[in-house]
Amino acid sequence: MTSKEFKKLAGQIRRSPEYAEWKQKILDRDGLNLKSPNVHHWRPFNQILIDNDIQSMEDAKKCWALWSLLNGVTISKGEHRILSLLERMKSATPGFQMALRKFLFRMGGE
Repeated sequence: MTSKEFKKLAGQIRRSPEYAEWKQKILDRDGLNLKSPNVHHWRPFNQILIDNDIQSMEDAKKCWALWSLLNGVTISKGEHRILSLLERMKSATPGFQMALRKFLFRMGGE
């Protein structure tokens, strides 16, 4: 599958009724009152497609990992943007890792 075909399929899945239902179940489960809630995959969406060799919408519908409620969490739009950027990083310097740990500790995340 070409990169263009992969992006097209990923978009088709994200616009599907199944994806909308999965997102709504996560939002309902978490029950957070956010102005602009987003649902984030713990295991990245594209990685699920790659690891499970998803080649079509039919493949996607059969993929348990894609629809597992254990793989989603409600976060704000800004938080989602930050996490998405961090997931795209190929590597992080030890200094950045330490700074991030200290930041999370200050925020009560550790």
